[in-house]
Parts: sequence; C-alpha cells; structure tokens
Amino acid sequence: MNKLVSVKKKLFAVEILRVLKRNYTYREISRIINLPPSVLSRYINGHVIPSAEKAEMIIEAVKENYIRDILRSKVFERDGAYDLTSVCYDAGLQQLIAKSVASEFELVKVDKILTAAVDGIPIAIQLGNELGVKSVVVAKGTKEVGVEEFLEEKAIFSPVLFKTFYIPKGSLKKDENVLIVDDIMRTGATLEAMVRLVERSKAKTVGIFTLFSVKNCVEELKKRLGLKCKVMSFLDLS
Repeated sequence: MNKLVSVKKKLFAVEILRVLKRNYTYREISRIINLPPSVLSRYINGHVIPSAEKAEMIIEAVKENYIRDILRSKVFERDGAYDLTSVCYDAGLQQLIAKSVASEFELVKVDKILTAAVDGIPIAIQLGNELGVKSVVVAKGTKEVGVEEFLEEKAIFSPVLFKTFYIPKGSLKKDENVLIVDDIMRTGATLEAMVRLVERSKAKTVGIFTLFSVKNCVEELKKRLGLKCKVMSFLDLS
C-alpha cells in the first residue's frame, strides 16, 4: 500500500467515526468497533490519527451495514411519501456513502455525471469527487437565461403528470461516458428521461446510482431501458 492510499484510508476511518458520533454515543461506538471510548475520542477530535491497522479495523467493523442503518433512521415516511431532507443535505453521511460505493464504478471510465435538480446534486458531487470526475451536469426543470440551445426530455409519472428536464446543448458531448446519479428511484421516470438525454447527446450511459430505491425497482428499470451497465441503489426502502 503506497503512502497516499494509506493516508486516505486513515482519514476515511476518521470520517466514519465522526458520522457514527452524530448518531451513537462513544460507549455504543466502542461496542461496534471494539476500541476504548477514550481512543475513539482522540480520533474523532483530531488529536490522533489511527494507524493503518486501526483504520482497517474501523472500516471492517462498520463496512456498509451501519451506514445503511443510519441512513434508514433518517428517512421518514408519511402517507406513502418519503422525506429525504435530512439525508440529502448531510454532507458527511453522503461522503461516506460515496466512498463506500465508488469502487462499484472505479473500473468504468466516467467522463461526466448527470443528475436531476435538486436533491440529486449533493450525492452527485460527492461521488464525482471520489471518482475524480470534474464535471457534473444538472438537468433542470426550467431553461436558464443566457443559454441559447437546450436538449429536453419529459419524465412521465402518470397519464396526467409529467415534468420536463433541460440541459444546455453540448454539456454532454458525443461518445462521453456518463454516470447518472439521483437521490431516489421510484417509478424510474426521471432516470429514464436522464438516459434519453444522454442518448440525444450521442453519449453513453455507463451506470446509474441512486441513494434509495422503492419496491426493488432497480432490475425492472434496467430491463425496461435495456441497459447493460450497472444500475444500483444504496438502500431499498420497501
């Protein structure tokens, strides 16, 4: 392991602990990770950085399951609708998720990330940072003043309900590899519109990632769109 990878792993372990501390006591974290509360306190408060061995121990102890537990605890359902507010704008938690799933797309060349305004933007940026993708294109529900040409696609949610998304023409270029990222996959209508925007740009969809999905719709969306790439969500809410 080179020094840069080692340092990143140590910092990732500290980030995990800081997110856990917002949801658990030191004593509870100690039971999860099997390290004394006093040691955890020094790591979390930045007085000491864990060794490579301790960092690996923290990461292995937590993995993705505790992150999913935290994520689920922050989602509130009301009359069949999901309130994701406390998740979509928790930068620390989204950074952990992005770090956890980045390996799923590391073997795919990603030139740009496409997301829909507005709740998909934070996780799109975090995942872009982890993958080294510098450009995030945001599909918006209105045309921006000053942009001359747009590509547009409708997301049809029901026979009487739809939304039109717009991206500046040329923001996605021919043959670019595009990863589509959003906050939640419900009917798949928004993601389907994003895929069509990629196609109209003559670019290529190389993956789809959402924080949440409902009713195990991942495979259904993949089949409906005929996609060969990875389509995944971090947590299914069904």
